[in-house]
Amino acid sequence: MSVPLAFQTAAASVYVPATDAQSRALALAVVVLGSLLVAAAVITLGYSAFAARRRRRREPMRAELRSELLDRLYGRGDPAWDEWVAGRSAAERDELESVLDVYLRELDGRDAATLAGLGRALGLAERSRRHVAEGDYWARSHALVWLALLRDAPDRDLLRAHCTETPRERAAAARVLYAAGTDDCATTGVDLLLRDDPVPFSVFGVDTLYRVAERDPGPFFDRAAADFATWPPALQRQVLLVVRHLTTVVGGADLSWVVAALSSPDSSVRAAAWRALGAYGWNRRLRDAVDLEAIPDEPAPAVRADAYRALGVWGDAPALAAVEAAGTVDPDTRAQVTAAETLVAQRGPGAVPATSDSPGSADRAADATAGPADETTAAAPAAPAREAAPFDVAWAWAAEHARFDRLARDISQDRERLYDEVRG
Repeated sequence: MSVPLAFQTAAASVYVPATDAQSRALALAVVVLGSLLVAAAVITLGYSAFAARRRRRREPMRAELRSELLDRLYGRGDPAWDEWVAGRSAAERDELESVLDVYLRELDGRDAATLAGLGRALGLAERSRRHVAEGDYWARSHALVWLALLRDAPDRDLLRAHCTETPRERAAAARVLYAAGTDDCATTGVDLLLRDDPVPFSVFGVDTLYRVAERDPGPFFDRAAADFATWPPALQRQVLLVVRHLTTVVGGADLSWVVAALSSPDSSVRAAAWRALGAYGWNRRLRDAVDLEAIPDEPAPAVRADAYRALGVWGDAPALAAVEAAGTVDPDTRAQVTAAETLVAQRGPGAVPATSDSPGSADRAADATAGPADETTAAAPAAPAREAAPFDVAWAWAAEHARFDRLARDISQDRERLYDEVRG
């Protein structure tokens, strides 16, 4: 017993100093961390107080500048921006930029064009061009925003040389041309957006692509017809989304590449192509190029469902016949429901497809043909009830939803009518 006791005593003598050292280190860490937190709190509070004091001092200045700006904008024939800006201090010019930023986002037309003169007097256009040529990513982005607000398009070579590195810069550069209303908005804008192996855009980029293509769809469709197959699937989907909303301005553009997208190896691209084609039921040449008999061979149920929806938008007899032929035998229940909803919306809940018996029709037929029961038939075991076909279930589901939807609309209309009667 003496050996273990000695061992425990030695271990304790070694462990105690280690514990004291750890305690001192932990205490030092706590002190340092606490000091950093206190310093951060002091700096934050100090900066907040400084910013609040600065805002309070600038509020009268901002109100005075805003009042004079509006007076020059609406109360004078010539606002004389250059003379006014020349007599302003650096702080006042900085405040004018802030006010101008707000007003240029809210105004349009002649008022915005007049205010753009104030931006030029403040040197914003020249400074923005310099930042586009010499600044970093954030400086270029901020400069492009100002150029768009000022409706001042810079030299196209400047944009091509410095604003194509990222999708955001491409979209911002094209947006400048769109905001300025330049004659080459569509050609140069599409070139900036879709040149040199483009990558998918943000929502802002897709919106910009749609806007420049809406001005003149020719360059957009020409570029897509030439390069669509080389783009990544995500960008292909975005381009097809733009096509989907350009229905009224396409004219005689080449849309064969949209039909070709129905054979893409990516199912999401095939689905996007069907959604785009749904808006072109009026285009007979395009419709004739679509093989409706190939819909049952589509392996992805979601793509088949989008095909049914697109044909439902077309809405004529051949399109609905294709939905009926493929949808009634579709192996996927969700796709069957989509086909049934499409047919119910076009034909009504009572128009059950000829290829499928309505739910309960087999039972009604059996009841009609059954004779009086005799001893033989009474003794025979009852035949199992016929199980409804899958499309019968889908049709019943779609028809029931259509009835509930119609009922809800009727109730809503009655409520509005009663409300108008009580109020009037």
